[in-house]
Amino acid sequence: MTRLAVAATLFVAANILHSLDHLRQGIDRLALEVLSAGTLLSIVALIALVLAVRRDQWAPAVCAATGIAGALGVAAAHLAPHWSALSDPYPDLGLDALSWAVMLAEVAAALVLALAGVREVARHSTA
Repeated sequence: MTRLAVAATLFVAANILHSLDHLRQGIDRLALEVLSAGTLLSIVALIALVLAVRRDQWAPAVCAATGIAGALGVAAAHLAPHWSALSDPYPDLGLDALSWAVMLAEVAAALVLALAGVREVARHSTA
């Protein structure tokens, strides 16, 4: 398995854990916009994983974009103070350490995916 595929697998796993944690917290408290954005991120993460495993020519760019969007999106939704319908700020919710750990793990995994994707894009552009 390539580094890109490993990074994509890590991100999908972290994304699934984060989604499961939202179920544990109760998704009825989530705004439709937050739920929709999270669902879209999960779908795109799976697409990135399939492309990476297949070693598709588009995998590096898709993984880089997915990782960047995932890290920024999850951080903006959960770490920033309320700023829009896409906000679900954890500091305001009094969540437990597990919820924080899972969310931060997803941000970290997204950054790993972004770096792996950018590295592969750069490697292919110089080849």
